[in-house]
Amino acid sequence: MKAEMPEAKLIRSETVIRDMQLTEEVKMTRNSLVRWLALATGLISPNESRRNMIALLDALLYFSFEDREPDIHELVEKINESGGKTNEKALRYHLLVLKKRGLIERGKGKYRFSVPPSAPDREVATSFEQVYRKRSEESFARIREALSILKRMSR
Repeated sequence: MKAEMPEAKLIRSETVIRDMQLTEEVKMTRNSLVRWLALATGLISPNESRRNMIALLDALLYFSFEDREPDIHELVEKINESGGKTNEKALRYHLLVLKKRGLIERGKGKYRFSVPPSAPDREVATSFEQVYRKRSEESFARIREALSILKRMSR
């Protein structure tokens, strides 16, 4: 009987970056741009609504562009006033997802995008780029190691 590899236990995280067209139609509304961003960064899957994640991302972007760090109550209020409907429990779940991915951080009950202090600017784009680049580099380092071991085994 063949022993199976416990693949699920080996997965530390997943990084999804989709190369998507940024069409004029997408650029027409804030909602379509936020949804596009959530799809491009793998926060949601194609044909998935995940309205709470999109609403949360939109609210976080709003506060970030205003140079403010919201607390959970301000996020709920912003989402609800923007026509979304969420509760604190659902919001905390999605905040945890973003925190585990390294996209946001929490300090003194306030949330902000994780922009490294060494970054030349405090732009949200820098945050996304740094987080995804770091995760990709770590993954490729392990891929290089595995390929190196395979090469040695082939000799």
